[in-house]
Amino acid sequence: MIKKIAGLALAITLISSTPVFASTASDEDFKAAPALAVEILEDHGVVPTGDILKLVAQNVGPKASFMGTQKSDPMYKHKVMHYLHHTLNVIEMDQDACEHLGMME
Repeated sequence: MIKKIAGLALAITLISSTPVFASTASDEDFKAAPALAVEILEDHGVVPTGDILKLVAQNVGPKASFMGTQKSDPMYKHKVMHYLHHTLNVIEMDQDACEHLGMME
């Protein structure tokens, strides 16, 4: 009986620690560029307009990537912010946050 309980405990331990069962974030867990743009614009006191969001959406690529960066990439939000700042000139960014100072890989 003890062997069966020990075996069962070992099996449960192995199953629960197997990476297949660990939860991982997918691209579906992250917001797309236009949704992030709305948040960023509102945070900077800019009213999001359809024209701005349309320009952001035009840079959304396969699997909702933005200018080649996947939604799950930690730099995705920064790419959107950088686009709003440098390309569209609709927000201000602190120089320390700008990708021209080496924040991008």
